[in-house]
Amino acid sequence: MSDARILSAEDCEALLARAHAFARGGGDTTIGVSSWWQGELRWARNRVALASDRRNIGVTVTRTVRGGHPGYVSTNQIDDVSLEAAVRAAERLSRLEARMGRGLGYFPPQPAYERPESTIWSDATPGLTTERSGEVARALIAPAEAKGLLSAGYLEVRVAAQALLGTDFPELRAGKHAFWHHPYVRWTQAYCSTTVRDPSGMASGWAGASSYDWARIDPAALAQRAVEKCLASRNPVALEPGRYTVILEPQAVADILEVLVGSFTSREFPEAGIDGPWRLGPDEALQLWRTKLGLRVVDERVTISHDLAHPDLGILTEPHEYPGPVTWIDQGVLTALAHQLPTAIQRLKGHHSLRGASGYRMSGGTSSVEEMIRTTKRGLLVTRFSNIRLLDGVSLLSTGLTRDGLWLVENGQITKAVKNFRFTESPLFVLNAIEQLGEPVRVFRPMRGEGEPLSPAIVPPVKARDFSFTSTIDAI
Repeated sequence: MSDARILSAEDCEALLARAHAFARGGGDTTIGVSSWWQGELRWARNRVALASDRRNIGVTVTRTVRGGHPGYVSTNQIDDVSLEAAVRAAERLSRLEARMGRGLGYFPPQPAYERPESTIWSDATPGLTTERSGEVARALIAPAEAKGLLSAGYLEVRVAAQALLGTDFPELRAGKHAFWHHPYVRWTQAYCSTTVRDPSGMASGWAGASSYDWARIDPAALAQRAVEKCLASRNPVALEPGRYTVILEPQAVADILEVLVGSFTSREFPEAGIDGPWRLGPDEALQLWRTKLGLRVVDERVTISHDLAHPDLGILTEPHEYPGPVTWIDQGVLTALAHQLPTAIQRLKGHHSLRGASGYRMSGGTSSVEEMIRTTKRGLLVTRFSNIRLLDGVSLLSTGLTRDGLWLVENGQITKAVKNFRFTESPLFVLNAIEQLGEPVRVFRPMRGEGEPLSPAIVPPVKARDFSFTSTIDAI
């Protein structure tokens, strides 16, 4: 299916050729072209507040003149005058970076590989028109309005495409420039999030979902879940801070794991002795820093991995990324860390995952949330976390807030709603204090940037002991 809202493969080829033709005078050139469209609708207090239809085209030029460093210039103007100006500006930057001794240095582009098949496109997603989005929003609002509650939220659908063209190092081709080409690829993504609040401002419920395929998102189920959570969170009581057994719904698990999966992105840091969770200590004989690779770092029931063959874990791989499956933690053992781009190109020929856990799956178990509640003498059921900030890079100690539904569990039953807490805890501590795991499910994990690639997360609910709540908060 072609979509006029983004560039076709033929459009990209023509634009790449035009831009590349302006690169003269030796050196090497990389041209990247991307296009995206986004439809968005937001509502608040049961009324639609915003509807948008946005799109953009971007061209990124990387020029490395002889003896220079890479110079990068981006533009969204695709006429010949603007394209040539971008190429000339990239050449000036290349020379400037070389004179000032900055930049990454000069690395040969990597040869194209056959992009693996992954599930990143759905015809249903661009089919969600503004008119259809309005119908969906009204269906999300109606259950809350019927209960005298206030609904707010948003839905977004995105379509994007990209392609790359460049030249190889001359010496790699016996003194002749040869083109390399990373083929055209396109993807879709869809998000829906809704919050329902009591008019008194004392109760809140939330539900959200994200997928490459809008058809896999059930707005009616999200609306019902948010309403139920709001009604159940009325009249919350204040509890004393302390350490509690927690039952974390999948969204809460994904929220607190963000700082952990973000730590997989640079193997060079622990190897250079830079502080982080994976630095172990110096090896005096080899004069090198040791890492925790090969050591058990969390509960043996935990595996965190990515496989493009998984139907719910399709992501857009970059040209320099290893396209195969990656397992960062295998049955509790740290087994992989991602390399940075210079290392991957110089030492590994580009064949390694560079972004870390851009999309990931955590292993689970067989316990349902209801079973976790039945087996809990006293604890807290958590819907999700927000405003999470890293406090200590070595332990990954973080702080954040519970939001949109927190309940006390006593003797196997939910007994009352609880006012929200601030927590101070590390995901490493949580994953070493697991009591039960549930079935992994896909959770709400949108990307922040416009036209950014997919970043799905599939995680289970978790029951863990001794979770540290340090203060109460007034927010709902």
